[in-house]
Formats: sequence, structure tokens, C-alpha cells
Amino acid sequence: MFVEAKTLKFVTTASVVNEVKEYIPVLAPKKGLSREVMEAAFSLLELEVIKKETYSGQIPVATDLIGKRDPEDVELVALALALKCPVWSNDNDLVELKQIKTYTTAEMLCILEGFLGF
Repeated sequence: MFVEAKTLKFVTTASVVNEVKEYIPVLAPKKGLSREVMEAAFSLLELEVIKKETYSGQIPVATDLIGKRDPEDVELVALALALKCPVWSNDNDLVELKQIKTYTTAEMLCILEGFLGF
């Protein structure tokens, strides 16, 4: 998830960070990387973990929007609603939501290329 501005700022929830860390041992071999390399790469990302109090007021709305399809995405959707910012994900449950803008990785690569001047 990121806030659009003159600079890109990537924000997320603690639950998303924990989920990524949980899946690194599964994803690393699929990408031909060691777990240690993937963990190091993840640690280099400049992510700001937003406290739950910031988005807790949007959890009921997010639960209505996505809770039945994917309860693990409720906090991320609540954060997007609270900050009025898009989400970066290839998760079809998120991409199909009309209430938040979701960029796929392919779309984000195009944005980053333009942003970084590639």
C-alpha cells in the first residue's frame, strides 16, 4: 500500500508484515533464492507499519467489504479506507473491490519506472 505524492511512501499493517515473513520460506525456493536473501531483501524495504488505532474505525466497513471472502485482508482494506490510499496487491479479492484502488505488481512496476525515470 502506498500514499501517492511527490515521493512514494509504502505503508502497511503489522499483520501484513507477519504474513510476508511467514511465507518467505515458501516463496524463496520458488524464486530461486535462499530464505536469508529474501529476508534481507524484505528488510531493505522502507515500510511504515501503521498502528491499528489509525484504521480501527474502518474495520467494520472493511469487514463488510471483504471479511467473508478473505478475513486476512480486513486490516489492509481498513488501512486503505482510513488513509484514502491505494493498495499494491495481486490478490483478486482486493483487485475486484470498487471502494479502493488496487495496483497489481505489473502496474506498480510501470509507476515505479516513471517515478524513478527509467
